[in-house]
Amino acid sequence: MLILRLWNYFRGYVIIKIEGLNLERFINMCIEKNIYLWDIQRKSYTTIEARVGIGGFKELRKVSRRCGCRISIATKNGYPFWAHKVKKRKMLLTGAFFSLLLIVVASSFIYSIDIVGNKRINEKAIIEALHEMGLKPGVNRYSISLRELESQLLTEFSDLAWVGIQLRGIYAKVEVVEKKLPPEIVDKETPCNVIAKKNGVIEQVIARNGDAVVKSGDIVTEGDILITGIVERDNLQSPIYVHAFGEIYARTYYDTIKSEFLTEIKKQKTGKKYSKKMISLGEIELTFRGGKIPFDNYITENRTKKLTIWRNTTLPVEIKIEDYYETIDIEKKLNVEEVKARMHQEAINELMAEIPLEGEIANTLIDFQQTGDLLQGKFTIEVIEDIAMQEKLDIEED
Repeated sequence: MLILRLWNYFRGYVIIKIEGLNLERFINMCIEKNIYLWDIQRKSYTTIEARVGIGGFKELRKVSRRCGCRISIATKNGYPFWAHKVKKRKMLLTGAFFSLLLIVVASSFIYSIDIVGNKRINEKAIIEALHEMGLKPGVNRYSISLRELESQLLTEFSDLAWVGIQLRGIYAKVEVVEKKLPPEIVDKETPCNVIAKKNGVIEQVIARNGDAVVKSGDIVTEGDILITGIVERDNLQSPIYVHAFGEIYARTYYDTIKSEFLTEIKKQKTGKKYSKKMISLGEIELTFRGGKIPFDNYITENRTKKLTIWRNTTLPVEIKIEDYYETIDIEKKLNVEEVKARMHQEAINELMAEIPLEGEIANTLIDFQQTGDLLQGKFTIEVIEDIAMQEKLDIEED
């Protein structure tokens, strides 16, 4: 029981070795004198090992003399022995206390700010805005409200769709997601061309204003002019510039390649385990129990414990435990048809996320090739969609 183990730890106990020919009599006399022994193990015909509290150990001397047995201490355990050692090393204890205090104090301040996810918005502009809002190197982490900072950033930068701020030790990580800008809408009075917004094979051309320059069957690439806004006629002395618009339906292609091995290697635990323990303060880690991992093949499982001092108040210090389990590789042959089905589903899900909602799926092409243990699949979806996009005309004035 945990409570009993804690009780024995705080009152202190020793692991003793008893040697003699009257071991049974020794145990019986301990029972008569209410001397509590536990975890009794017989090591040989003349030797047993047991645990006894500090108070009980003092009484054992008399019993051992009467039984003709010899007692020796194997190890001393528990709080009283630890406290006795600490008293002899007061300077070490004082240094450890002030080191921990320094770590706690130092870890309550932010020393670095990292911005992640920005593309159009300048990183320097975001950092300067955060500094003005109170998040800057040297500020106490407990003096700022992360949710308020996130709201203020969204207000400050209209191009931001989402902001998330995390404090990781002495670092602040600011993740941002920028809004996707819609295609520029050209005013109806502004002359423009209609161009291709992606590659494709023309299926149908509907030019509602302007002159079509492509026909069904033509292959176009992104940026090609499909309907021109420069209209020229024989009866006109000079071209006129119009606001071209219309629908251009083309056959487009979305494809992806997937590869997977038909042999799967699974790691199976052997039952052997090795652990490392570290104290973590932000990016700083101090290993206090570790060494070389005694296995060539292993998997790692991590556990983290936060130090709580009172009523769920946690210190910014973590104890990290890394457990290394020895493994052996087990080879397993996979079912080819099941692998094909999985690859197909993954590819379709991936491609469907790229296809616009208004697009019409015309055909799906699948091609599998197997080379040895490697299965490769090419997946293509043909889509009929409108690829028209307007672009302003650059008109040179005379």
